[in-house]
Amino acid sequence: MPTSSRLSISAAGDSSWWSIDPSTAPKSSPDAPLAQPSRVPESTEAQPARNAPNVSANRTSVPVACVACRSRHLKCDGGVRCTRCRADGVECSYVKSRRGWKGKRKLKAGESSSNQENGLPVQTPLGSVLGTNSSLASTPAFDFNSEIVPISQIGTPQHGTFGALINTNPFASPPISNQSALHSNLNPNSSVNSGVASTTSAFYFYFYSSHPFLLPHHRQVELLKQRRIPHLELAIQYIGSCFLPAAPTEMYKDALKRMLSQHNLPKDAFSVQTLLLFAIGLHANNDPEKAAQMLDVAINIALEIGLNQGDFALMHGANDRILEECLRRTWWSLYVINGLFAGVNPRIPFRLRDVVTDVPLPCEEVEYYSGHIPFTRSLQDYDDSAFAIEESEFSSFTYLVDAVRIMGKVLEVSRADNMEYHMVDITDADLVNWSLHLPKTKRDMLHNDREVDEILFQAQMIICAATIQLHRPRSNLGFGDVEEVTVCVEPGQILLPTQAREIHTAKCLQAAEDISKLITLPTPLQRHSPFFTCVVVVASVVHLSYWSFLVPDGQDDKIKGLIRLDTGSLQSLSAWWPVANTVLKQVRGVASVMFNSKKSMSIHMWSSIASDDMIRIMIEEGASEDPETFAPLLGQ
Repeated sequence: MPTSSRLSISAAGDSSWWSIDPSTAPKSSPDAPLAQPSRVPESTEAQPARNAPNVSANRTSVPVACVACRSRHLKCDGGVRCTRCRADGVECSYVKSRRGWKGKRKLKAGESSSNQENGLPVQTPLGSVLGTNSSLASTPAFDFNSEIVPISQIGTPQHGTFGALINTNPFASPPISNQSALHSNLNPNSSVNSGVASTTSAFYFYFYSSHPFLLPHHRQVELLKQRRIPHLELAIQYIGSCFLPAAPTEMYKDALKRMLSQHNLPKDAFSVQTLLLFAIGLHANNDPEKAAQMLDVAINIALEIGLNQGDFALMHGANDRILEECLRRTWWSLYVINGLFAGVNPRIPFRLRDVVTDVPLPCEEVEYYSGHIPFTRSLQDYDDSAFAIEESEFSSFTYLVDAVRIMGKVLEVSRADNMEYHMVDITDADLVNWSLHLPKTKRDMLHNDREVDEILFQAQMIICAATIQLHRPRSNLGFGDVEEVTVCVEPGQILLPTQAREIHTAKCLQAAEDISKLITLPTPLQRHSPFFTCVVVVASVVHLSYWSFLVPDGQDDKIKGLIRLDTGSLQSLSAWWPVANTVLKQVRGVASVMFNSKKSMSIHMWSSIASDDMIRIMIEEGASEDPETFAPLLGQ
């Protein structure tokens, strides 16, 4: 067990919380493709097969309606791909029924310890974390009928390593040369899908470019066809369904919750990916508490299996360069997401900030998609590059990792009780240095094919949000007028400035304006990370605070235009992410109060000023007239 796994963790991650329950693992089928088992003694190989159980008895003979038919309340013929789904051209997936289930078999004395001695992976029930009521009917777990392979067999010494499940040939499918080709091949609205989008295609088309830690599309599909990681497949479908109005998102969410709570989850990289996707989806669907819990369990598993160690990818990558890169990206994505969660929710700690790691940095996206992965470089190489004679260029993912590192410093400075004030200026210099040291090729987030580099986009939004978080408490921007906005922002607090408050204010306003520029980039908003919603909220709070009392003459229309841009983007994002709809109502409420207050104030001022001006104008006009004009009226 790595040293990092002994870090302080929550109750959900305590070693006593994990248990093994072999009775909950589904039965395997002789027709299911298994990874090559490791060599066993000859005496074992020579054992006759007459003691093998009758596998046919384990197969269910009762058909179960698929997710698509169940959501539409239609009959289903229960095939591997039912007739209705095949005719409609949609994915056909099943969720196991709980009828007749009598509960888990109690472990016999010594059974759990014997499994651990045999090398089976330590597993975790998530029922207490998810709070799932097992008495509820419908969709408890994924059901692949007779083709399922026990989850407990994945990654065990008896059934190969993590890499044994994946095609070790990195060029098994035609390589994808760039992001544009990837997106054009995955467009869920293209005619290839006969007008019916699949959740997996929607996941890769809308979501994957912002969080590319799973295998590339063609490799991931090959893996999912083996039906050995149903929890990861369901997590992909859950995220993808959020982009499809007709997809049963809540059903996917409920099925995934039940699968995680009622099946022992193995401690491997697949589980980390599943929990990480689930945490992002729960956050975007406005369930922050469960999202934080899923992230916490994902971190616990990652630290215990040693995902933060540089040799983990080499040991479990099966000499597959793409798989090795996938494992490295899983670690760094977990690091980035932990930082993002900590930035938008003050109750979530940035646990991975101080965890020692020597995992190499990810490569460029086009290199990952094509399989032409170069020699890896380390975080130390990146830090030393500032002192090199020639400018060095790193991957977009590297600049994202560095942006999150700097944000971790901002969080420490902002939340420390007894803080040395010179650290504010040092952290501010880090934020400025990040932008100054970007290579010329990374300053423009648009590729030659006009596709936005979503990883670099994410890094830019983090730098802007971190700048606001550092300077706003020390600026002239107040908190009282926007205290009704409580999602994605921390409670207001006024801190002592380290420079003139006007300088802190100017930097804060510039960062908010840079976020507005990100909104206007020529790409659909749903292609951005769901965390961009919170970044837009941070910018809108700055704009509202500035509009409340600091707007100089002639700038009112400009700031109102930026506020309209903020609310318009939140309204657009609310079509996919419920958290955007929640915060949109808060921002609109504050903006409406300010607008009505300013309007009534301006009317009052205008009425008083208008009467004074009328008298003044009459006096001035009268003074300019020839006195002889008024002589007849005066009787002269």
